[in-house]
Amino acid sequence: MLRKELQDAGDLLIPRECLVCGRKLLDYERHLCIYCEADLPLTYYWTNPSNPMSDKLNALIQRDLEKSLDSGDYIGGRREYARAAALFFYRGDAGYRKIPQRVKYSGDYRAGQYYGNLLGDFLVSSGSFNDVDIVMPVPLHWTRRWSRGYNQAEIIATGIAERLGTCLRSDILMRRRKTGTQTRLGVEAKAINVENAFAVRSGVLSGEGLTYGNGRPPHILIVDDVFTTGATIASCCSAVYKYFGNELRISAATLGFVSPD
Repeated sequence: MLRKELQDAGDLLIPRECLVCGRKLLDYERHLCIYCEADLPLTYYWTNPSNPMSDKLNALIQRDLEKSLDSGDYIGGRREYARAAALFFYRGDAGYRKIPQRVKYSGDYRAGQYYGNLLGDFLVSSGSFNDVDIVMPVPLHWTRRWSRGYNQAEIIATGIAERLGTCLRSDILMRRRKTGTQTRLGVEAKAINVENAFAVRSGVLSGEGLTYGNGRPPHILIVDDVFTTGATIASCCSAVYKYFGNELRISAATLGFVSPD
């Protein structure tokens, strides 16, 4: 009752609005009105191991592997096909882009964790992400984290980890150099912009013999807000592979997926 009264009082002072259409929300509505919630353009990628998002990510991972072979930096072992899933399709002309934008630019923790929870529920229902050992958000450079006060990927990852029932680790991966905005860059330029931008913090986890239940390599889920070209997540994957070896499993999850269609 107290929670309901506090929400009603808050709605009188600052009415809650739908993140997509701006309509005033009713008491039972959360972040989106029932109409926008019903039309949320879900990808259903969690039900399909081989989907456009997974294919994009694995093409970049394969390209990174070929580079390591050419340069003589190949560390041995076979990389498994990485699974990837996004909650909804992200289009520049659609109102649903406002969901990750609200989390990223306004620090909306409630919306970020709510939709992180929702994505986490879908990942659990698929059965392919139930053995995730570590949920790892894409890190911000420390200067950007300091100025912004939060990491939007970490907010979303918190909601996903809660539903997967596994640990969130924001201390393993770091962004070792500050990169410029990716917004106006082309595909190749984005890949160059984030190449070697990430690294695993030395000493956080043992790089040798890292195993989980039954002695298997760990399954790491890397989380970001939006998957555009996949360059950022692929660069994170590269850093993790270099440190822990090619045998571990990597998956990726984001709120939005930018479809070329």
